Amino acid sequence: MSTKNNATEKSLKNKAIKIKGKNYVLVSDRVRFLAENYEGKYSISTDYNFFEKQKMWVVKAILTIEGQVYMGLAQEIINDGYINKTSALENAETSAVGRACAMAGIGVLDSIASVDEIKKAKTREIFNTQSKKSQSVEYSEKQMTAKQKSMISELAKKAGFQEEDIQKVLKTIKTADEADKKIKFLLNN
Repeated sequence: MSTKNNATEKSLKNKAIKIKGKNYVLVSDRVRFLAENYEGKYSISTDYNFFEKQKMWVVKAILTIEGQVYMGLAQEIINDGYINKTSALENAETSAVGRACAMAGIGVLDSIASVDEIKKAKTREIFNTQSKKSQSVEYSEKQMTAKQKSMISELAKKAGFQEEDIQKVLKTIKTADEADKKIKFLLNN
């Protein structure tokens, strides 16, 4: 793996996204790197468990590259954030695969964590802050928060949108629910 680590740094560093001064790589870029550099020499398998009481999925991903085995674990709680309302299992699987890649040294620049994990943490922070602010107002009626606006702007910039277009879109978003849909769209594209 050590000869590929130099290639990892060169090819994935250009794709890294800087968040709070650290470089993070998307799981999709880690998997693409695998496909391009280890074609026919790797396999990924996943296994999962559901914990009913906690409403939590735990996923284990096993990445095998040329006989070397790497494991990644992840967990997601159903309804913890917008994406996990419908896709907690898929979300956990993506994170587990990203962590298995990281354990193999793929996409590790400043941290084992991927962009996807950092974004999920930010999204959770937004949801937790919102639920603490007002329990009496129906969620869909709440206005977009400053954190949501900032996150949409940041994600849109990273996706290559122009500032003028970002501002136009932000003006059309009236509720927190609409903002969450935009965040979900940007995280998945």
